[in-house]
Amino acid sequence: MDKTPRKPAGWLFFALAGILLVAMFGLMFVVSSPDSIPLLRYAGWAVWAFGLVLLPMPRIHFMRRGSVQSRKDYTHTTVLVDSGIYAIIRHPQYLGWLLMYPAMMLFTGHWLFVLLGASGMACVLLFTRQEEQRLIERFGDEYRLYMQRVPAMNILLGLVRFLRRKKEGK
Repeated sequence: MDKTPRKPAGWLFFALAGILLVAMFGLMFVVSSPDSIPLLRYAGWAVWAFGLVLLPMPRIHFMRRGSVQSRKDYTHTTVLVDSGIYAIIRHPQYLGWLLMYPAMMLFTGHWLFVLLGASGMACVLLFTRQEEQRLIERFGDEYRLYMQRVPAMNILLGLVRFLRRKKEGK
């Protein structure tokens, strides 16, 4: 069982990111921008859909590959998972969450959403950084080596590195 305590600031950033996302979603029905560009709205839907695909991946993959004990939360892995989506990016769920903010910015084209979205994205990046420290404490050098191989959220760089490793047979 993971006994590594989370830092209070991490929970603060996590909660603030969630509050901002919920607020933005609610405001979408109040603040409308009839002048928004249709192409940007379509791009927002594409970003939103991609983020939604990423969000459940950790739950599925950790339960299959993380040696999670019976009746434990999927985050209580006993081994470092570095296969599947985790061979491409280290934080698919956080990337999925992060993508919700620019998606809503694109949906509305409103300055308020840019401000709230940028704040939410900063919070996600801050608690991701703290999660990295927790994982280093938990898995040690194995996680440090994993960090060198696999980017945190840059999926394009992750795909390039993944394909290069496959080509090299690693």
